[in-house]
Amino acid sequence: MKQVTRLAMVAIVFALGCTQSASDLTEADLAAIRERLDEVARHVSAEDNAAWANDYTEDGIFMIGNQPAFRGRAAIQKWGETGPKATSLTFSDIQIHGSGDLAWVTSTSSLTLEGVPKPDAGKQLVVLQRQADGSWLSVAASVSSNLPPSGD
Repeated sequence: MKQVTRLAMVAIVFALGCTQSASDLTEADLAAIRERLDEVARHVSAEDNAAWANDYTEDGIFMIGNQPAFRGRAAIQKWGETGPKATSLTFSDIQIHGSGDLAWVTSTSSLTLEGVPKPDAGKQLVVLQRQADGSWLSVAASVSSNLPPSGD
């Protein structure tokens, strides 16, 4: 899918999110999306970067503060392999909304990194798309820390 089309989809998702008070996703969709989030947490916690990259569409985008956007599974996997080593990731306050084959999720997160004693509390916005097989994959994810910048 071309980047312009993808950006238009994200804009539509945000517009729907501003105008809809409830999701029209089924209970099965909600369960599948929650399972995808559980898989992401397991993949990141286990440092299984190939599996984590496969939680995204082929041309998915991962954005994290103070870094360029990582586009595509190969770039996402490479960042996972060369970035900070995670030992634990959990999500809470999960809110799922959607319409048709698109869903958007907001949540808080707790990420523990190797050698860092205190977990990093943060938040995320993830846009997911239902695949032909019925599974849900991330199209775009933006994550940020609640901690103040280090001042480096």
